[in-house]
Amino acid sequence: MKGSNMEIARHWVGGGTGNESALPWKSLKAFFSESDFHRQKIEDIVSQPDRIYIGDEFCAKRLPDVKDLKTQLNAADQKGLPVTLLTPVLTDGGIKAWGKLFETFHQWNRAAEVVVNDLGVLLYLKQTFPGFRLSMGRLFNKGFKDPRLDKKKITPAAAATCFNDCSFQHANMRGLAKNLGIQRVEQDLFPHADPDPDILAMNGSGFDVSVYFPFGYVTTGRACITAGMKGRAGARFNFSAGCHAPCTTHRFKLSHPGNGPDLLQNGNTIFYPYTASMLSHLFKTAQTHGLRLVWQGGLA
Repeated sequence: MKGSNMEIARHWVGGGTGNESALPWKSLKAFFSESDFHRQKIEDIVSQPDRIYIGDEFCAKRLPDVKDLKTQLNAADQKGLPVTLLTPVLTDGGIKAWGKLFETFHQWNRAAEVVVNDLGVLLYLKQTFPGFRLSMGRLFNKGFKDPRLDKKKITPAAAATCFNDCSFQHANMRGLAKNLGIQRVEQDLFPHADPDPDILAMNGSGFDVSVYFPFGYVTTGRACITAGMKGRAGARFNFSAGCHAPCTTHRFKLSHPGNGPDLLQNGNTIFYPYTASMLSHLFKTAQTHGLRLVWQGGLA
């Protein structure tokens, strides 16, 4: 069950309103066994979230339009839940194109929470909608995230310290975030990092912390291989054919000859599943250190 200090957020994807009766366990079992995945525990805590996340942090094509946004906000109001808007990296043109979305969200709540993943969006929102509570997204948090590495083969042992190093642990990044009025940071469980609760919770940093589960992301990019699969005959990838949003219906399980977990490709982004040990440490830390856990089950 949820600890008194732990907050659970659930990501609503697409135009959905989170009214689905069941979590996507059938799809997730491709990556987790029921015993390893703590199914009952997760189902209990995710079924009654404290907050809703909408939008997308990886691709502007997956942001809701104004109609879908209003539908999601109305559904959240009916459930009495606060809402966080996820935003991806946007060009100047992208910021202009999605201005109405930001304006609609601002009209709903001038002090709503927005997760930003690039400085352009961050500075635009600070100037245009200064009441928003801004959270620094996980795309800002750089570190070693390739889950295929066998850490036991790394020598000397001191080299393993690099696995705990990430942008949010550095004074210059924390200073930048504080100067820009950031109140929260969003992050993954890095696949090889020390599960030290104080490191994960960033004790003494002055920031609230959100952690996504049950996947972390390996890499993302603006060139979407998934979208490029639809094109002229004989062309392996065609990035000029536009986006028909195949990621809303198709995900890919990626395998490799070496050791390590199978990976998931969703649109322009590759994800890795957390191990049973990682999930166990995460729940314990969230309960004792007051973390927000963000369920991203919609990926599956």
